[in-house]
Amino acid sequence: MRYTLGLALLLACGGEAGTSPESDAATRPDARTADGARPADGAPPADAARTDAAGRDGAAPPTDGGGGRTLSDRYPGDEGIGGDPAVLFHDDFEDGWGRWDAPNDDTRYLTILDDPSVANGGRRYLQSRVTTADLQENMYISASPRVRFPRRVGEIWWRFYARFPEVAPNPHHWVRVAAGTESFNSSGLANTVPSGDEGFWFDFDINNDDQFNFYVYWYKMRSGRCNDGSATPGCAGDQGTTYYYGNVFRPPDQTPFMRDRWLCIELHAKANDVGSNNGELSFWVDNVLVGDYRMGYPDGTWLRAQFHTGGCDFSACTPPEPFEGFDFRSSEDVRFKAIFLDAYYERDTSARRRAALEERGLTVSDAQTIWYDDIVVATERVGCRR
Repeated sequence: MRYTLGLALLLACGGEAGTSPESDAATRPDARTADGARPADGAPPADAARTDAAGRDGAAPPTDGGGGRTLSDRYPGDEGIGGDPAVLFHDDFEDGWGRWDAPNDDTRYLTILDDPSVANGGRRYLQSRVTTADLQENMYISASPRVRFPRRVGEIWWRFYARFPEVAPNPHHWVRVAAGTESFNSSGLANTVPSGDEGFWFDFDINNDDQFNFYVYWYKMRSGRCNDGSATPGCAGDQGTTYYYGNVFRPPDQTPFMRDRWLCIELHAKANDVGSNNGELSFWVDNVLVGDYRMGYPDGTWLRAQFHTGGCDFSACTPPEPFEGFDFRSSEDVRFKAIFLDAYYERDTSARRRAALEERGLTVSDAQTIWYDDIVVATERVGCRR
């Protein structure tokens, strides 16, 4: 049975200056490094109510971005795709565990299941499952399959399939891409500004309305303290405390995804040339370009730690301007190095999101379940499985 959550319920920020991070956000000393442990990160400010839309959303042709064929075009059914020199990582779970750095076997929260009637392709797929009882026992849970690439690169495309079989709260944070020097292992460190010559990272998240956004940490990120993104006491919109949680990029007017069907999701990330703002982030859902952030595009307005495509409607909002692009790094030794198929849960966030869904009259599952299949990370466009 398929479910939808209907049209998005856009949440208004509190006050003209917006909101500070969720009150239950925690910054713990055991912040996640390559071993997968991580604290509860501050949730992004709620979406501002908006009346207009901008963006280049629409059907993206199945090309590699330069007019050629995608990897999926060249490897129908993904047969042999893992052997292409452009591919950094591939797993369809048909051979069980063994391709990830960790885990190496089923865990309490992760299980490879065998059911060809459910799998996106072949017989097997990965299930991540966390229950309310699990969260009563452990406030912070990170399923976190993770892998480092055989080589660090300046640009990646990551295609994976995901399926949400039931109505349930979405994770506090979802999947992650980490970039850094060979020794950088601090991706996931909450409320911090990473050094430009060491690393940066971003999460690809889902809000409670089944809409996607980037949640980005980098050395030029903005603070949520002041309207202009600075952290100067006494500034306009001063929140009274300095904090640096992930900067939010959520494309407006997204149609909530449909539950209990496989979604083809592809993320693209490009590191900047040192001294330039030509870094990029974009994503597709079922080969439709939904979010695209690069030098000069789209037009929008920064308000504290969130970029509002098309502008925003509070008195503190300035007129929209072309997005300046990403200056992710100050050293060319900072390159993309790892992915985390994370699904990170936090007890209070899950309870709050569950209550909000129930207030809409929805029957909410006790388990937060996500299925994954057909994962490919490459240095060129992958495209959906043919």
